Amino acid sequence: MNNRLIQILQYLSLLSEPVTSNELAAKFQVSTKTIQNDIKAINQRLKQHGASVESMRGIGYSLRVDQRDRFLEFLRQQEQAIHESDLAEKDGRIRRLMEKLLLNTEYMKIDDLADELNWSRSTLQGDLKEVREILRQYGLTLEQKPGYGIKVAGDEMRIRFCISEYVFNQKRQILEEPYEWSSILPKEELEIIKNSLLKQIRKNRMSISDISVHNLVTHIAIACKRIRDENIIMNPSLNLEELENKMEFRVARDIVSDIEKQLEVKFPANEIGYIAIHLLGTKLVNRKWENGNISSFIEPDILALAKKMVARIDEQYHFQLKNDEELLTNLCLHLQPAINRYHYHMNLRNPLLSEIKSKYTLSFEAALTGAEVLKSEYGIQIDENEIGYIALHIELALERQKKKKEKVPRCIIVCASGEGTAQLLYYKLENTFGDKLDIVGTSEYYNLQNLDFSDIDFIISTVPIYEKDIPVPVVLVNAIFGEADLKKIEKAISKESVNIDRYLREKYTFLRKDFLTMEEVIHFLGSQLIRDGLVPEEYIEAVFKRERVMPTSYGNFVAIPHPLEPYTEETFWSIVTLKKPIPWGENPVQFVLLLNISTGRKQDLKPMYQVLIRLLDNTGLIQQLVQCESFAEFADILKKWNREA
Repeated sequence: MNNRLIQILQYLSLLSEPVTSNELAAKFQVSTKTIQNDIKAINQRLKQHGASVESMRGIGYSLRVDQRDRFLEFLRQQEQAIHESDLAEKDGRIRRLMEKLLLNTEYMKIDDLADELNWSRSTLQGDLKEVREILRQYGLTLEQKPGYGIKVAGDEMRIRFCISEYVFNQKRQILEEPYEWSSILPKEELEIIKNSLLKQIRKNRMSISDISVHNLVTHIAIACKRIRDENIIMNPSLNLEELENKMEFRVARDIVSDIEKQLEVKFPANEIGYIAIHLLGTKLVNRKWENGNISSFIEPDILALAKKMVARIDEQYHFQLKNDEELLTNLCLHLQPAINRYHYHMNLRNPLLSEIKSKYTLSFEAALTGAEVLKSEYGIQIDENEIGYIALHIELALERQKKKKEKVPRCIIVCASGEGTAQLLYYKLENTFGDKLDIVGTSEYYNLQNLDFSDIDFIISTVPIYEKDIPVPVVLVNAIFGEADLKKIEKAISKESVNIDRYLREKYTFLRKDFLTMEEVIHFLGSQLIRDGLVPEEYIEAVFKRERVMPTSYGNFVAIPHPLEPYTEETFWSIVTLKKPIPWGENPVQFVLLLNISTGRKQDLKPMYQVLIRLLDNTGLIQQLVQCESFAEFADILKKWNREA
């Protein structure tokens, strides 16, 4: 089976519900006809292995497993076959070549290297160009010496960071034991390092994450190998005098002392400082501190920075998080090592980054706003891995806040058939939902424009309400209340909802366009708003500034560009769909939603972002929307999906 067939099979094995050929075609960027042929090919191979892909007309494909053990063994064998053939692919060759060069401290002749790897000289020369570019990103070079060959050259600390990040951490599971995969040292030596590290962490009552323990074992193992190969850290910027005054240096010295007793290796002072740097850069874990006072274990300037970040986030997003002591604590615990990581050019891998960006979009944007404070106050530009962790802390704070202020949804009743029917509906609802629903009162249809909706969650109406200016969702029910109506209201009570009409603008919705680049799309959408006087001239550049921080394409062919700061009087969407996908960062994009946020808004934007997150998750819906030819069709599909979700 080829790589795509395996990926389709793996994907189907993770799903609990059927998936359509359109959704599979979009995910794997092939035609529906290709998907149909692929499913036939998969079924041919599955015949003898206890499983099959079933096709249900009008519903989609689902994987049926009759003999689980046989199927899992077959899947494992196929995955192994793909893995073994990976070296024939370019990415696999590059990884193998990087590993070979980084773990070898001597010069290597190109012909010898080609023979050892069993590649042609021309293939190796081509791959070396990409290797040089990767090394450049780590501040390293590929040094070539006539008659001797090539080797990686540069600052020893940077070489080690590159070994850790590129050779090992990129392709390993988060908590996979180092001795299960490492080619650096023998398994028994890795066990000694791990046990020495854990012993000192426990002795000194340090609380660090499992990922940090894993990374520290990796870095110390790399240090052992490099020291034995006579590659010592001689970094003049490593301020030992300053490090020696820190608790982390003392712990590093104790770890080294324990390792030196058991392994034949001697760590110079700079090497102890190197381990101390990693301890300074570990992700600390919050625990119950003795006196519960945040100022007793956090440096004052870090606490002040965290407070400024939260204040800026509150100012822009109206979250009201400034009194959340746990958020401040978690931010400080992240910021202290994050600043150390930045100063020592250390990389922090965030294995959850793509999910954070797509599932917690609002929190990620808020984290970006907080990161701007770090940049202005300290001149530190942290990368998206760090920002992803900050977003997790914000999302957690929002969930805590939601639970604390969970209130009963408030609604009003609109009934066109008279006060008697409205009162009957009132008592029916009160009897059915009791204290789960606060019915504020009743209103006539014509009087809706005069009502204050600031504290109303939704309307229950016996007549259709089409006004776009109504700022809350409308639940349409029958005057004679039935079971279907009951379910509609239960859904409205149980979830945060949003009236999509509030954000759609026919004037700023452009379907089936022929743009070829991200720049063209942003210029086009921004120009419409500038032309109509809704935003200033610098708006387009503000959107590009946000894109330069990191692209706003989150997968599923969707991009949600926007400026870092609000610019418009109202919150609304400018939308472009494209005939063909265009590259946008690392993802193809066919559906672009320019997010315009009101400068004076006070409402909670979380429900709107929840809609966008569900949109990002729904491959079938996106494929429907990009095929729409008219705004009416586009809006109807989107609103129907939102009502039924």
